[in-house]
Amino acid sequence: MNAQGWGGGWGSGGGDDDSGSENVSVGSSSTQEAKPAPPKITVEAIGTHYDDEPAAHYEPEYVNQDTNISLLHGDQLVIQRPYLRQADVKFRRRIWRVIDMRQKLNKAWTWPRSPISQVFWELGTKGLVRAYANDSFNRIITPEKIVEETSSLDEVPVLMSGIDPETATADDYMDSTIVVQFKWEDIKKFEIMEDWVFDYKHGELKPIIIGIAPLKPNFIDEPQPDGSTKKKMVGESRPFWLKMDDCRPTLAKSQVFNRYNDAMRLNWDQQINLHRIFDSYIVKQTDWDDQYISGKTEFKGDGVAALLESDKIKNDLFIFEHDVWEY
Repeated sequence: MNAQGWGGGWGSGGGDDDSGSENVSVGSSSTQEAKPAPPKITVEAIGTHYDDEPAAHYEPEYVNQDTNISLLHGDQLVIQRPYLRQADVKFRRRIWRVIDMRQKLNKAWTWPRSPISQVFWELGTKGLVRAYANDSFNRIITPEKIVEETSSLDEVPVLMSGIDPETATADDYMDSTIVVQFKWEDIKKFEIMEDWVFDYKHGELKPIIIGIAPLKPNFIDEPQPDGSTKKKMVGESRPFWLKMDDCRPTLAKSQVFNRYNDAMRLNWDQQINLHRIFDSYIVKQTDWDDQYISGKTEFKGDGVAALLESDKIKNDLFIFEHDVWEY
């Protein structure tokens, strides 16, 4: 039997066409022909859209045409507050609140497409608006000073030069001091200062946010029984304060996720100042000693009592507004 019958299964697939093939005996020591290369799949060019500039985000044409804030420009983005005469302010109470972005109701504050932490941090550290050292807004702090005060020195092990990292031991490392800068990703809380004003002309008690400040956690090295150290949080500081009126033009041009309706995009100015879509708790009110609730003697070291006092202040505002009217 010749190899013609085997060619269809093992050869070049030309068993039906013996025009260019050689007849080789099965028991022959001749070298079998090499397999031909498999055919390549070629696809013609479909278009030239591969050279297009990448888009940050795509939305169909029917989405947010008349409500998309990216289509608007100018000062019309900022919704001005109604005019309020000083003579019409019959009651005013200043309070301080803390907004914890780790709470469920504040998840929109960590929206990856437009995180509000980055917006406020860059406003202060890049000199886009004036930053102040305290909530009295009487002393300006420079962006360089903010970065300097929020940075810290940390010791990290560094491999000595000329040593292979794969064979290095613990003795081949030496401690080196580096500068660690505080980043906006590390911001978990914001503190806002607002006035609750009773407008006699319109007959309503309304809040007006005056300023906002990011809260930076402070840590110390706490020694451990095994000789090592562990970072321990000892409090929070406010690197700078920003006036809300200075931030509103920038906030009005920054989108925020609207969990209730995809057809209506909100901006951060509407989210914070107009609709007040956030959850917070009161930490301070105007008082004779100008102390935070947690710093007062009767509430120091008792977090539950401080939260109850916070709810009491909020309830007092509600009762005041309720008692203004007669039913």
